[in-house]
Amino acid sequence: MPSSILAKYSPEIIFGETTPIAITDSELKITWFNNSFKENFPGHKLKGKTLASLLSSAGIEKKIEPVLKKTAIRHLPQINKDLHIIPLFSKDKKTNPENYKLELIEPQEIFKDEKISSDPSKHFIDFRSELQNILTLLVKENSIDKLSSELLSKSISLIKGDLGIITFLNDKSAIEFKYLDLNNLVTNKIEVEKIINSDYKFITKWLMLNKSSLVATNQKNNLGSNLSASMGCSSLLIAPCIFDNKLIATLVIGKLKDSFNTDEIKLSEQFAILLTFVISNISTRNLNTTLESRLLQAQKLETIGKLSSGMAHDFGNLLSSIFGSVNLLRKRVDQTDNVQKLIDNIENCSVRARDLTKGLLSFGKPTPKRKELVKPHLLLGEISKIITQTFPKSLTLTEEIDNKLFDIVGNGTEIYQVLLNLCVNAKEATNEKGHIGITAKNIIIDENNIAFLPLLKTGNYVKFSVSDDGSGIEEQHLTKIFDPYFSTKVKDTGSGLGLYVSYGIIKAHNGIIDVTSKPGIGTTFDVYIPAFEPPKEKQSEPGEKIILLADDEPMLGDLLAELLELNGYSVIKVSSGKEVLTVLTEEIKVDLAIIDYNMPGLSGLETISEIRKLNMDIPIILSSGSMWVNQESELIKYKINGQLNKPYEFEAMLATIKKFV
Repeated sequence: MPSSILAKYSPEIIFGETTPIAITDSELKITWFNNSFKENFPGHKLKGKTLASLLSSAGIEKKIEPVLKKTAIRHLPQINKDLHIIPLFSKDKKTNPENYKLELIEPQEIFKDEKISSDPSKHFIDFRSELQNILTLLVKENSIDKLSSELLSKSISLIKGDLGIITFLNDKSAIEFKYLDLNNLVTNKIEVEKIINSDYKFITKWLMLNKSSLVATNQKNNLGSNLSASMGCSSLLIAPCIFDNKLIATLVIGKLKDSFNTDEIKLSEQFAILLTFVISNISTRNLNTTLESRLLQAQKLETIGKLSSGMAHDFGNLLSSIFGSVNLLRKRVDQTDNVQKLIDNIENCSVRARDLTKGLLSFGKPTPKRKELVKPHLLLGEISKIITQTFPKSLTLTEEIDNKLFDIVGNGTEIYQVLLNLCVNAKEATNEKGHIGITAKNIIIDENNIAFLPLLKTGNYVKFSVSDDGSGIEEQHLTKIFDPYFSTKVKDTGSGLGLYVSYGIIKAHNGIIDVTSKPGIGTTFDVYIPAFEPPKEKQSEPGEKIILLADDEPMLGDLLAELLELNGYSVIKVSSGKEVLTVLTEEIKVDLAIIDYNMPGLSGLETISEIRKLNMDIPIILSSGSMWVNQESELIKYKINGQLNKPYEFEAMLATIKKFV
């Protein structure tokens, strides 16, 4: 055989030993044949012979089209064999075949084209009628399993097959099966599935290349012969289900004795189209349902966050006053041990109250309370040590972690808390006797996959996953597990706040946490956190500057003003948005404005909006105890330069101020 032919096609498609095979060019002229093929045409010079003259010498006068894009079958009465005409498409030219493979096989079902075409109703389904039936079933059913069973049953009946298989191929290249074996031909389904998983890549490659059905016969060196033999069939008809240029499933019909004629091949392709419609429709419907459920859950939790943010604001003001008072007390009272212990006690209790409030009200805090560069490898290493040293030995731990994970920015302690909490939940779900898996990998969210993660923005992320093979979570509980005080654990064994707090922490890092679970199989939590991107901020030189401070809490305003003045700033105090505008319009030069979100009359955002209408470009920092303004679009809209969360951490507040003045 010419090396150019071998270079263009897979050996499994071309080679044959006992099977009579010939190769033609694009004009259907024979360019190569093996000895087995020549023996069927004694006395004929085959090299350069056209397919039409070959059929004529075998008793067939019907003309053949110059270009065949699908497999055709002709019965040759004079030599009593079936001729399969298979178009071959090269990798770089898919429009028209460059060669054809001619294959002679033993006759399985003798037919004449005239009889077939004389009564097409016997061989073709009313496609519109079947589509209408499928649409009716789609309204009633939401299960691919039931609808594919219905299609498989109909296709076997009309094509007169003995068994059928539907293989479902997902994005991870895993194959699932559905059998309908009318005559119990498949005695070892495990063996068949093993062959499909090992040999199917050649078949799927052929199906995607040719975009048509494949007839596999139980003969040596025929593509699919191993599968035919293992299923006890003389021939198999494999029709592809292609959606969005991806092979999502195949429809396989097997016959015990007979082969398949041209009309049956076309019929299988019609059923494959229906199956493609069913799979894509239900998959899209399920995806929409999942997205709707996630959005409803996000809206519900957002509502909880907004309700809690009001309390966070008032409580934050009180704590800020306490911290400010403590700071001033240290500078004004005697430095005796007894007094310092009391001040330390006040400060420590205030810090605990602040951390507790931020944990429980994290839905109202859209940004982490402390930002730092976090190395995920170090974080996961610590968690791994904790698990191996403290978890029961009856639990097995597996880890799959990418070598070079992206760095992330946020609070390392909080992220550690979330992941460890998920591992503890996994341990309890397995009753301390099972398997826990931890994976971490880099992912890129772009237009190709954002439909599956619509709550994220495009960009680079680190995906953490914690899985177990425990009891799982009932479907009706999946939408409630992030609610405060909801728990599926035995009473008195959990507070019901672990996942609530975890959700808030991940949301504060601009990420999402997702869960999938099946009762009796296990649960997987996926955490997506944005990767670190170096900031591009301009910092001004420090100096004596004037700061306009607007806060409706007099005590807190006095404390802030005194602290800022101690650090070299001049402060103008006001308590309302109206007073802010009065100061700015009296031609007093201000270098920075710190404006509280909640003020009487004009709110903080309304005040900022009025400032910008006056074409004033002074830097503005918005402060709040609720801080619901977390979207970049909101900051851009009001031209807000920075944000401060209450209760204030004064060193952090001074660092923020120095960025702008």
